[in-house]
Amino acid sequence: MTVYRYFIKIALRNKWTIIAYTIIFFILSIINSSNSTQGEASFIETKLDIGIVDNSNSQLSNGLKEYLEDKNNIVEVGPGEEAIREQIFLEIADAIIVIPEDFEERVINKEKALEVYRDDRRAESIQIQNQINKFLLFANATYEVGKFDLEGMKAALDEKIHVQLIKEGHKGTGEGIGEWFRYYFNFTGYVIMAIYIAVLGLVMADFTDPNIKNRRMISSKRFLDFNREIYLGQLSVASVITLIFILGCVLIKGKYIGVINFHIYVINTLALSFAILCLTYLINNVTRSKFVINGISTVLSLGTSFISGVMVPQELLGDRVLTIAKFFPTYYFVRINDMGPISLLDVRFEILMQILFGIAFLLMGLYFSKTTQRA
Repeated sequence: MTVYRYFIKIALRNKWTIIAYTIIFFILSIINSSNSTQGEASFIETKLDIGIVDNSNSQLSNGLKEYLEDKNNIVEVGPGEEAIREQIFLEIADAIIVIPEDFEERVINKEKALEVYRDDRRAESIQIQNQINKFLLFANATYEVGKFDLEGMKAALDEKIHVQLIKEGHKGTGEGIGEWFRYYFNFTGYVIMAIYIAVLGLVMADFTDPNIKNRRMISSKRFLDFNREIYLGQLSVASVITLIFILGCVLIKGKYIGVINFHIYVINTLALSFAILCLTYLINNVTRSKFVINGISTVLSLGTSFISGVMVPQELLGDRVLTIAKFFPTYYFVRINDMGPISLLDVRFEILMQILFGIAFLLMGLYFSKTTQRA
């Protein structure tokens, strides 16, 4: 087991990389832990400054204006599209709605009924689109015998939901603690990828050195035994790294493990670890430059985290970004954490995708390894 011991010895030289990532990660986790028990996430609808240009002046358009006026502040709108865009740019209005002359006909035919100019710099401006969609949905639902039931629409739209708090003091053990576990394991995926590629990649760069290869070829060590000890060393280091973050979660929030399906988080983390370990193997067979490996570690870990939902929730990412993210196992890892699944059957597809990614990376790594050996 000479090769195995030497592998572990080189890995320990990079212990400060592991320690640095781990300390920063747990400091942020503890800070997040204290915040999650003090409050919970909620959505508050705010009043926007909007303008309305009504070219229809129909019964339905007046009903829409009345509905929007109740929920927002109305500002005057200048004539022309150029004036509208200028008001949006100068932040005079958060959104401006232009109602065409054939508004009612378009609503009946379920076509694009109006034009909405929003200030994309303000995330809350998307509220206005949701309010319009809600109004038009109710309008179509109440249309009968050539007219809209505006009174029925108004009654339905004004309906309020009454919430009764069943048990006080439940913060931190319900949705709040679930959010904490979700964020914890999402960021675990980022840290695991960064450490795996950085540490295991740098260790393997030493083993792929031409001098080491020449010494191995003239030694009595068989190639199969050499690779077996290398893989065992990689698996040992990877298992320790993953175990650190799983046990860290238990130490920080162990008393809440019974509240969530902790075993699914663990299985999900192991599936991602397998995929990233195989990805690291592929990278090691593509390049032996330590500088390139460090760069790949930073770019891949941060890049996939941003597009897969670790840094920014997936629901806030665009469709094109998510389409690209689906080509990385981190996307499916984050999906499981965000779903809050009840059983493994709920996430069998996402788990399978991570394993298939790992197998694909492993096969590509073997291909490049064989190509290098022949060369």
